[in-house]
Amino acid sequence: MSTIETTGKTIEDAVRSGLVRLGRMKDEVDIEVLEEPKSGFFGFGSKPAKVRITEKEGVPTVPTMESQPAAVEKPVAPAAAEPAANAAGAAEEAVPQVETEPAEAETGDDFTAEEAAAKAKAFLQEVLKNMGIDVVIEKMIKSDKVLLHLHGKNLGILIGKHGQTLDALQYLTNLTTNQGERTRHFIMLDVENYRHRREETLKQLAIRLANRVKKNGDRVVLEPMNGYERKIIHVTLQNDPQVRTESEGQDPYRHVVIYYQE
Repeated sequence: MSTIETTGKTIEDAVRSGLVRLGRMKDEVDIEVLEEPKSGFFGFGSKPAKVRITEKEGVPTVPTMESQPAAVEKPVAPAAAEPAANAAGAAEEAVPQVETEPAEAETGDDFTAEEAAAKAKAFLQEVLKNMGIDVVIEKMIKSDKVLLHLHGKNLGILIGKHGQTLDALQYLTNLTTNQGERTRHFIMLDVENYRHRREETLKQLAIRLANRVKKNGDRVVLEPMNGYERKIIHVTLQNDPQVRTESEGQDPYRHVVIYYQE
């Protein structure tokens, strides 16, 4: 059972950001408003809304990128480093404004990966059509996920900063696809092979920063990342005896720290 605290311009924005991070629907969590938003005077003294979101006991586990078996993330260290500024606001801006219907009653029939892929593809085609974006969607059925590749022109808008818009669209696709189904499937979206390119970039970054840590005998704090990207850093450096990696902080500021060790 996970608990996170998120902020936003409004309470609704803060809640939506938390649901994206947890991969949950609104009726699967308990929401506590910690701080009401304040507009301030001519922009001065304004404060965002702050909420605490806790998963309810007994709700089924929804597959997310963080639950994939690529690697086991290391435990949180006691001390947390300072996170990069404004990451939460960027994530909140990336989440589309939608209203979700109450969850339907679960069916007793098995929901196959092929059916999930077709349902997810239909949802994406409708959303992107309304956005005026033409895409070709290629599917790949794997043992642990359904991978949908989106191809087309000028699709950078679907990626966003460090993939935040793509992650938000992926969350909504999973939410819609698995709603009311007993068997759930993880749907991963990729735009023009972005995730592979991002993975290679993170691997190179991890190696470069690890070399800096070994040279200076100090530590390096990376920017906040989602669980899937943090695992890439951990796996890349797990066999280097001179460094260790830890995930620190709370979502949406959770990040990796690379430490020197003799």
